[in-house]
Amino acid sequence: MPRLFILRHAKSPPAISGQKDFDRPLSERGRAAAPVIGRYMADEGYLPDLVLCSPSARTRETFDGVKPFLPERVAVDYVRELYEASLGAMLKVIVTHAEAAERLLVVGHNPSVHRLATTLPEDGDPAELARLGAKFPTASLAVIEFSRTWSEIEPGDGRLIAFVTPADLGGPAGD
Repeated sequence: MPRLFILRHAKSPPAISGQKDFDRPLSERGRAAAPVIGRYMADEGYLPDLVLCSPSARTRETFDGVKPFLPERVAVDYVRELYEASLGAMLKVIVTHAEAAERLLVVGHNPSVHRLATTLPEDGDPAELARLGAKFPTASLAVIEFSRTWSEIEPGDGRLIAFVTPADLGGPAGD
């Protein structure tokens, strides 16, 4: 069964004068939150075969904080289309890149990851689905399982297995 891990980048300060949004780094709080999620992923066995990561500075840094907890030889693709992506673009990236993977981690940005995480699952714990629907804080992780292949998935096909924030795990709160 394919399993999708959706990770929003960790906390990043607003852009400083002259800085491109794409180049914004993580804040100290963000650098502390990413390993909390990485450890959780390892502890729960939420280990990807493939990582698709937006190439922005803050998504790369978030992945760098999670990476020590993942399998040593996990494949990573930095995919420009994940930056400021529509729901359709995110689904296209998944279908295009993930066919050989059983477990896929997507590291991206809001509102894209929130839209993806709320559109794909129709099944799961009602309270967790409602919590996910309300907000997708920085460095949060949604885990969604499917009974179809990546190329066959459609909105509503998934089952929400888990939704966790760093604050849920004793780490820093996101926003």
